[in-house]
Parts: sequence; C-alpha cells; structure tokens
Amino acid sequence: MPRSTLITRASAAAALACAAVALVLVFARYDAPARRWDILAALGAATVAAGGWALACRTAPPLRTASPAAGQGTTYSPPPLPRKLPLPARDAGRATGAILIVLTPFTLTRLAAGTKGGILSGLLIILVFIVTVKALGFARRQVSQADIQRKLRVLAEDADRGELHAVRVRVGEPVRMRYLKRGSKPGELDVTQFHWLVLRKGEREVKLAAPPEEVGRAALRLGDQEGWLIWPERWKLIEAELPAAFVADSGEILMGLTDPDEAHPYLKGALHTAPGDRTIRRLPRTAKFQAPVHTPILGGALLAALLTAPVLYFGSDDMPAALSWLLCALAAAAIVIGAIRGTREATRSLPEGLSWTVVEESDPSIA
Repeated sequence: MPRSTLITRASAAAALACAAVALVLVFARYDAPARRWDILAALGAATVAAGGWALACRTAPPLRTASPAAGQGTTYSPPPLPRKLPLPARDAGRATGAILIVLTPFTLTRLAAGTKGGILSGLLIILVFIVTVKALGFARRQVSQADIQRKLRVLAEDADRGELHAVRVRVGEPVRMRYLKRGSKPGELDVTQFHWLVLRKGEREVKLAAPPEEVGRAALRLGDQEGWLIWPERWKLIEAELPAAFVADSGEILMGLTDPDEAHPYLKGALHTAPGDRTIRRLPRTAKFQAPVHTPILGGALLAALLTAPVLYFGSDDMPAALSWLLCALAAAAIVIGAIRGTREATRSLPEGLSWTVVEESDPSIA
C-alpha cells in the first residue's frame, strides 16, 4: 500500500479541478464560437494531471509498520483511555470524482445540442437532466454513511465525557467475508462482501468492521500490537451493530462497528474512566490509485475526451447534427461503461501489501 504524499494529493486535486472546469465551461460559455480552446485546454490539463497522479501513486513510498509503544511486550502500564476521538475522514476526492462522472452525460448532451438546438434537443436535455438528478440521488443513498457516522459520534461523545466500556486486545489479521445468497434472477448468485480486523482477547475474538482501505491500513500499521478496544456507555440505546474503536498504544485509531453478541461479554462490567487526554490520530492516508479499478475509469474518460475533441474544435453548430450527437453519445457511453467496469473491479480488489484471509458463507436456503 503506497503512502499518500503531497504529490499524489496535489495531482489528484488538479485532475479533478481541471475536469470540473471543463464541464462548467460547457454551460458557462455555451454560446462561445467554435474552436473551444478553453475546454480543450482544461481536458488536456486533466489528462496530464491524471497521468501524473497514477505515476505518483505507483512510485510513492510504501506504508510502514508503526513502531509499537515503548515497553510493549513486557510488563508495563498501558496508556490511559482517550478522551478525544477523531471521526473517520470523508473521502472528498472519491465523492467529487463520482459526481463528475454522473454529470458528464448531461454536459455532453448540452454540448451536442449547441446553440441552435430545437424542441427535440430541449426535450432531450430535460430528460437527461431528470435522469442525472435521479442518478445522483441513487448514488448518494448507496454510499451514505450517515447512520454509521451517527453511531460513531455517540462513541466520541461518551469518550469526551470519560465514560466508556473497554478491553485490552491484540491486533490479528484482516478478513474479507463473501456472503452468498440467491440473486434477483433465476440461477444467479448475489455476493455481499464484508471486511473486518480481528482483535483477540485471549481465546476470544472481536471483529471490528470497517471499509477495506481502513482495515488494510490498520492491519499493516498495527499488526500484532496491543491497544484498547472501546465502546460507548450508551450502547443499550443503539440498535444492531455497535460502534467501537481500536486505539493502539502508539496512538493510532481504527473506528468501525462490532457484532453485539461478541461485544456483550465486555459491556456487562463497570465503566472505565478516561482520566487524561491522549494524542490520538487517524491512520496515515494511502494513495488511492489501483490499476484494476482506475484504469477502466481513466481509459473511459480519455476516450470520451478524444471523441468530443472534433465537436469542440469544429463546433456542434458547424458539424452535421447527426455526427455531433453520435460523437457525444459515444463519449457518454465510454464514461458510463468505464465507471461501471471500475466499480465492479472495486468490489473485487483488495488493498495491496498484505495478506487477507478470505472466507465464504452461504444463505442457509442455498447451502
């Protein structure tokens, strides 16, 4: 897993910013004359920045194992429970990229319509706009972490009050579990994947579930280290999975959800108090580029830019209308297909640099 650096973050931000400028210019200057050098320049800059981002990610230094706390492994007094818990950071870059992909077909529709579009072009723009709004709403619902964030906020508030349930554990291995069930179509399987970090207390195990990137970072940074696994004092007021956080003695934290049945043995005793504050920090960020995931997405975007280049150079009003619409439709298809292929690969790939334990379980009805 390569570590995130200033170069990887800057190049990613530049690529997204240039792509956003290109989309905005289609609407901000829709009546500009042909030879849209402004949009072509923005697309060219986005291509260079995206290539630089991919190269910077592949050459970035690897994420290193964190140094254990002094004295760990011998008889020593563990550090106190934390009072301030940093909530997981939101992935603004991924969200921005997804929004730009969803908006691109609508932007291409406006580009193809030009300044002389008739009633049919206007109706098509309205139709694509409605589809885009629905797609944005669907994507937001699919990736929403609002319920998890609310649960983690309860944990952070209870920690701030110094009232927590806690147990000392040791970090184990990262696990991916593939749960198989009957699909929506006859003869098909539906696969749901879960990721967690195994935390051990003697012979017992607690699974701390989190996104695969977070689990991978924690396993690589904190493997075989000790720390506190903590739950909120108000756990009885939370339904289903319980929020929890593993705080390594080195001060790095992984927040996620735990199975209530696994947590109950440690929630029955008296509360632990957090007498003093500690400096707690999130796990170091890693570079996001993964070839199986991002190559189809970037390839689709590059193909879309090449397909729209003639429309931007000659102008949609000076080209045959059928050719302009065809090129923009093919560009939209390239974007959508690349995004679908990349998303499909994202559900299969795992963070590099460590060994994952992969297990499978099946719905009893198909076992």
